[in-house]
Amino acid sequence: MMRRIRTIARKEILHIRRDPRSLFLAIGQPAVLIILFGFAISFDIRHIDTAVIDLDRTTVSRDLVARVEAADAFNLRIRTEDYGRAGRILDEGLAKIIVVIPTGYARDLAAGRAAPLQLLVDGCDSNTGLIAMGNMSRLIQGFASDVLVRQLGQSGTAPMSVPTVDTRVRVWFNPDFTSTNFIIPGLIAVIMSIMTAMLTSLTVAREWENGTMEQLMAGPGRPVEIVAGKLLPYFGLGIVQVALIVLTGRYVFGVPFTGSFTGLIAASAAFLLYGLSIGMLLSIVTRSQQLAFLLSIILTMLPSFILSGFIFPISNMPLLLRLLSNATPARFYLAALRGIFLKGYGFALLWGTIAGTAAFAAFFLLNCVRKMRMRLDGGR
Repeated sequence: MMRRIRTIARKEILHIRRDPRSLFLAIGQPAVLIILFGFAISFDIRHIDTAVIDLDRTTVSRDLVARVEAADAFNLRIRTEDYGRAGRILDEGLAKIIVVIPTGYARDLAAGRAAPLQLLVDGCDSNTGLIAMGNMSRLIQGFASDVLVRQLGQSGTAPMSVPTVDTRVRVWFNPDFTSTNFIIPGLIAVIMSIMTAMLTSLTVAREWENGTMEQLMAGPGRPVEIVAGKLLPYFGLGIVQVALIVLTGRYVFGVPFTGSFTGLIAASAAFLLYGLSIGMLLSIVTRSQQLAFLLSIILTMLPSFILSGFIFPISNMPLLLRLLSNATPARFYLAALRGIFLKGYGFALLWGTIAGTAAFAAFFLLNCVRKMRMRLDGGR
């Protein structure tokens, strides 16, 4: 049995070596994808185009403008004293947020009265608008507190008389709130989900199109041996893929790796078997490389992007989609990768994910063997 599996596997390895496109697809493309997506996707919003309309024209208002200009979160593009330009600035996309400092702002602040400011926000991009509004509100509140403390000190009142709350925050796992640390492990799961199914989606269909399927049908190999022999080379390539993109995430993007390497290998191996078996099943059923390739992309890309929690929180989805996400192994592999990279997950915390993914893999592998037996018995 092992000799027949090795023979089939050797044949598949020779095909991969003779086809540079397959070899690039197997090894080079995952690294390229993670670099492209890793640099392109970011939830960190900085240097938001900002305008300030200063109607107060005082030292305090100019200090506030200087504070906005110095903030890393904002890119002060326009400083004006003409309120009539506000609509035009937003219409032309010159700024995402406008700070309007009204007349009497410094006077009200010095008197201890409410000193409101106006924020005009471009809400077309709701996420950027909300973040810009929140960052600007915190900046203005901090500035007003500093001015009040300074004025109290100048008047002879001890600044300590101002009520303060000493809040000490400790952020675990991702203390700098770097979105790359959150995105890269998710990208690994998404890329592996797509690539593994794509690799094996061409194997059996290629035999039909090249007219070599009859040789397999006439040979002594049993269905389980053919499936195993064709999967083994791509499983090895999958392990190489995982290693390459993990190293890329660690050393190109600087994502910390704090968990169990053994747990990573075990979880990845189970997920590889799941993805490879889906591609193999499509290849057996369709007999067409093109159709199997397209179906593998559709059936893996959409669930891995939408239902895995990679970008969209699963808790915010409708009930039906939340239920469907439970049948998406990419969701649990993604959560395991983020736990391994950021939270220091060990094997004890990963065995549930590994067992569940292995169960999905076993289901599809059994269907591969069953469909292959039907093909060999009836040629259908």
